[in-house]
Amino acid sequence: MSLSSVPEKSRGVVLIIVLVLFMALSGLTLMTIDVSSKGAVEAAKVRSEYEAHFLAEEALFLIYKQLQDDKTPFSDTAKDHWARKWEGDGVWFEITPCNAKVNLNDVANIQDTKKILDIMGRILPAGTDVERLVGSLGVWTGKKVSSTLKKIDSLFYATQYPSYSPTGRVFVTPEEVTLVNGWRDFDREWIDENFTVWGSEGKININFASPETLLAYFPKLSRSIKNIIHWRNTRGFTDLSQVISVAGIQADSELYKNMLNYLSVKSDIFEARVVASVSGCRVVKRYIISRPSTFETELPNLIFQNDVSVTFDSDQ
Repeated sequence: MSLSSVPEKSRGVVLIIVLVLFMALSGLTLMTIDVSSKGAVEAAKVRSEYEAHFLAEEALFLIYKQLQDDKTPFSDTAKDHWARKWEGDGVWFEITPCNAKVNLNDVANIQDTKKILDIMGRILPAGTDVERLVGSLGVWTGKKVSSTLKKIDSLFYATQYPSYSPTGRVFVTPEEVTLVNGWRDFDREWIDENFTVWGSEGKININFASPETLLAYFPKLSRSIKNIIHWRNTRGFTDLSQVISVAGIQADSELYKNMLNYLSVKSDIFEARVVASVSGCRVVKRYIISRPSTFETELPNLIFQNDVSVTFDSDQ
C-alpha cells in the first residue's frame, strides 16, 4: 500500500511519532555530549591538581635547601637568604618563623592570668569579651576555669549540629580555634596572621613579630618600637642584649628581665607557604618544618603539612 493511500489523519500521527523520536534522540545525543564534556573537564581538573601538588612538593626540597644553607645559626633575621620570597615557573613560596606569631598553646600555659589577658586584649579586635574568649580557650584545652563558664560552653557544644566536645588537649592547628565557643566569627586569615600552634620554645622572635605582637607582650616599648623596627629591618638583632641600647632601657630593669622570658632572636620551627599553579588549578599548601641544631649535616624535618586551598579558574 502506497503512502498516498494512507488516510491524512494516520499520516499526521506517523509524522508526530517520527518527530517525537527525533527530538528524543537529539536530546539523548546532546546529553551524551554534555556528560562526555563534563567528564573531560573533570579529568583535566584532576590532572592539573595532581601536577600542582607535585610542583608544590618539589618546592619543599628548595625550602629545605634554603634553611640548610643558613650561615647564621645563632640568630634568624629578615636579612637571612631564606627570609626572602622565592618565585619560579608556576610556583612561589615564603618562609617565616612560627615564633613570629602568638602561640595559642603557649598562651594557654602562662600561669599569670593578667599577663594572658593583657596579651590577648591587645591582639583581639576592639569590643570583644577578652576574659570570656580566653576562658573558653582554657575550657577547650582542659585548663581549670570557672565552673559556670564550663557549663555554658558545654551547653553551646551540645546544641551544635553535629554536637561536639572540647578536646582537652593542645591545639593541633591554628584554625581549630574557630571551633571554640566565641571564636567562630573570627576570619580565618586573621587567625592565621596572628596565631600559631607550632614551636614549644615559648618565645617570640623579635626580628619577625609584628609591632602589634611586640606591644601586646610589652606595652612599655611603645616609645621605642620605631627604633626596634628600624634596627631589625636594617641590621637585625643577633643578640637580645642589643635591645638595651636600641630601646634605651636598663639591663637590670624589670622590663628587660621580662623580655628575656618572652623574646628570642632564634627560631627552630618554620612555616612555609607554597602556592603552585598549573593549567588553571591553584594549590596553596602549608608546610611546618623543624630545623635541627646540627642542620649543617642534617636535613630539616617536616612535622606537619596540609592543603590551605585548592581552586580552579573555571569555577570562578
